[in-house]
Amino acid sequence: MNDPNRYYYYKILGLTSGASPGEVKRAYRKLVKAWHPDNFPHSPQQRQKAEAKIKKINEAYESLKHFQPAIARAPKRKVDPQPYYKQGVELARQNQYQQAIEELTKAILIDPDYIDAYLYRGFLYEKLGHSLRAEKDFNKATKLKLRTAATAPAQPPPPRQPQPSPTESQPWVQAGSFQKHLGVVSCVAISPDGKTLVTGSYDQTLTLWQLSTGRVLHTLTGHGGKVYCVAIAPDGRTIASGSGDRSVRLWKLSTGRELRTCGGWLGSHSDRVLAVAFSPNRRKLVSGSADRAIKIWRVSSGKELRSLCGQAAAVVAAAISPDGKVLASGGLEKILRIREMNGRLIRSIRGQSKILAIAFSPDGKILAAGGFNGAIALWDWQTGEQVGTLNGHGDRISSLAFSADGNTLASGSWDRSIKLWDWEGRTERYTLNGHSDRVCAVAFSPDSRTLVSGSADRTVKIWWAN
Repeated sequence: MNDPNRYYYYKILGLTSGASPGEVKRAYRKLVKAWHPDNFPHSPQQRQKAEAKIKKINEAYESLKHFQPAIARAPKRKVDPQPYYKQGVELARQNQYQQAIEELTKAILIDPDYIDAYLYRGFLYEKLGHSLRAEKDFNKATKLKLRTAATAPAQPPPPRQPQPSPTESQPWVQAGSFQKHLGVVSCVAISPDGKTLVTGSYDQTLTLWQLSTGRVLHTLTGHGGKVYCVAIAPDGRTIASGSGDRSVRLWKLSTGRELRTCGGWLGSHSDRVLAVAFSPNRRKLVSGSADRAIKIWRVSSGKELRSLCGQAAAVVAAAISPDGKVLASGGLEKILRIREMNGRLIRSIRGQSKILAIAFSPDGKILAAGGFNGAIALWDWQTGEQVGTLNGHGDRISSLAFSADGNTLASGSWDRSIKLWDWEGRTERYTLNGHSDRVCAVAFSPDSRTLVSGSADRTVKIWWAN
């Protein structure tokens, strides 16, 4: 039934005719709070006025609270959140972080599924020290990304495109930063299914994380010294770790339970274990040590199969070729040694610097090596010829990792940065900054779109490709 007083009631509530029931309710609550008689205990005249006002407000609300306007209002024009996002990014570049957060929040209010806005706002919250807000935004972005991936139709990978120079917009963003370890995060590894992250630390522990959310799954204790290296078997079942307690330990990835110590009561090495690597068939494990020895172990039993001597200094890095036929090692000397898996020396390659990190390209043809001089040497290990050099870091290089698709080489350095290289084109693509101390370890996910880094600043950072 049509109520002739309805226009008057809208006016009492301070609304325009046709306001929605939700707007009516909000206006009513605001007015009742302002005109409640208890607000005027020392003025009887004002209290009497408030009582009369409240009576009218209640009458108006009772008439309008269930009323639906007969004429539907025109649909709201869809607002584009992107200008707010871009404005937020621009303000952040000018160090106006609070204003930037306000603009990013507007973008999120318009589009609650705006992944990049959550990521960037989380980054700014972290920069301002609001760790809980940052973690909430990072987790929200992770969930949205996983939901998008689960519902998206399968498509063939896009053709490789020319990459922008390091001065162009950054396509990699920091998606999370986590701190649980009490010491240097010295090593990282990602499981073959891309679901689990393992980190090792100078605090003598390893931590298993759910990569998508940063949730801690297990803490592995047992080492009696700093953990220097970690690897995950290609079948995703076993973790290997090496420590300052001179042991190589094997753990079950799914539970974090320790399986065995290589060498048993005889021990693994006579000095710190600095490198571990699984063979592609996951049956063998290689370890390198400050005792200048390389040992090959049978994973199923922890039994030593072979001990390779001849190194003149500590073995810091070891890698096995993708086909499982070749073992490369380097350390605190300027020589790379290439061996068959039976131990026979194929070639010794002399470089320009002591070596801290090595990695085979996915096709097994190139061996990258980095060390004290801050440069990455690219070697054709079959001929011993150096085919390229990547320069750009300002300090020693501590970690190298090729992406599974073969497009990118990542390097972590004591200069606190991570660089991503077009190693075939011999050019730097991007620099990722965020760590406040030396970067000790980097690792790619199997899909090549997530990068994990560990640092002496005790944090683990997750980076996503946009």
